[in-house]
Amino acid sequence: MYWGGIIKGSVYGVAGEDANADAPRNRAVLSRFEQDAGKQITVVNTGQAWATFDPVTMDAAIEAGAIPLVTMALEGQTLREVAEGHEDAKIRAWAREAKAFGYPFLFRPWWEMNGNWYSWGRSPYYVAAWRHFHDVVEEVGATNVTWAWVVNTIWWDPGSDPAPYYPGSAYVDWVGMDAYNWGTNPLQPNYWTSPAETIDPTLAALERIAPGKPVCLCEVASTGVGGDKAAWISQLLGSYLPSHPSIAAFLWFNWYYEQNGGSWDWPIESSSGAERAFQEGIQNDLYLSALPPLQKLAKVPLLAGQPSAVGNGKKQPAKGRVVFVKLRLNRRAGSAELRFRVPGAGAVELSGSGIRLRLKSDRNKDWSKLLSPPVRRGVREAGRLSIELRASGKARDALLRRGRVKVRLVLTFLPRSGSPQRAMKNVALVVAPPRSTAAG
Repeated sequence: MYWGGIIKGSVYGVAGEDANADAPRNRAVLSRFEQDAGKQITVVNTGQAWATFDPVTMDAAIEAGAIPLVTMALEGQTLREVAEGHEDAKIRAWAREAKAFGYPFLFRPWWEMNGNWYSWGRSPYYVAAWRHFHDVVEEVGATNVTWAWVVNTIWWDPGSDPAPYYPGSAYVDWVGMDAYNWGTNPLQPNYWTSPAETIDPTLAALERIAPGKPVCLCEVASTGVGGDKAAWISQLLGSYLPSHPSIAAFLWFNWYYEQNGGSWDWPIESSSGAERAFQEGIQNDLYLSALPPLQKLAKVPLLAGQPSAVGNGKKQPAKGRVVFVKLRLNRRAGSAELRFRVPGAGAVELSGSGIRLRLKSDRNKDWSKLLSPPVRRGVREAGRLSIELRASGKARDALLRRGRVKVRLVLTFLPRSGSPQRAMKNVALVVAPPRSTAAG
């Protein structure tokens, strides 16, 4: 998974509202964020004015080892004017510079279109304008532009459904969302939501609208008002993202954004606990600290375990991949044995929520010590291994109370060479009801 952020210099005392104050152009700001996070980023946000290519910032991102995520708004133009071709000369000029730049980058124009706070929001010309913009860029030959259609998280308003604004599979390479836990912060009071509650409804919508497309969390963050921000970050990085393989990138919104006379506490540095949680969670090998080779005039490369960007919604064959192969429930014990196959030597890492794990191999029948996830074990060769799952914590209480509970297991295979692979399995643990005895 690519990871990075929207990294503002103001968080680190660098004044200014232009690109010189922010990462990636300001290397001191980028280095400070990476130091606080404890890891090098591989994707970084940068804004560009309408149809104006910024080669200095783009080069700075590549030199820093990060893929640019280019965010572009309209500046007085309308989507109708774009759709009718009135902006074609500007678009062609931008596309020629993008082609000359050569490296792949994610491009998110006109984001959060399912809201009504931007001029392009909920516009009947949105799809036509996007398609026209896309076609002009393709005609110029800027095939390195990786089109990212990015929505706001949906909410109670039926108008927030993004489906009417989807340009179609042929016009989109990635999909994405901007997702925040607003908590009870008085700047915009709502209620505390877990990572799953924050992201799941919109992720399900994206996977329904655009099956098979990789997903980017282009803006994600949590406040610390109304709950435990450190725990929220730990859950996001430790269990939520690893268990959702369609998410191929995330960018933390590292900005004390000002609103309604105050500043949001989004940055990871908002508290020592939040910073420490981020440092610990981001060390997972799932979060890349080095880019794969970038081919000129190609799309942003997908990584092992990510969905195809073709958009046909078909699953890829499992040959040569880590896969689950067999599940056996033990109703008396309220546990399950789950077998999986690894394609070669490396290591396996097991994690999940509400479970305890024991791991064994076919050649060694002795169970390991019972541990709470995550569990990591080395494997010397291809073969099958087994895991015993038992409910723990609240899941165990629910199992004993209701007789049935669902738990999710996430398996990451780390080969000796190549990119990590992931598989996940939802398991319903069941306890058989106790036998009734006749009165003596």
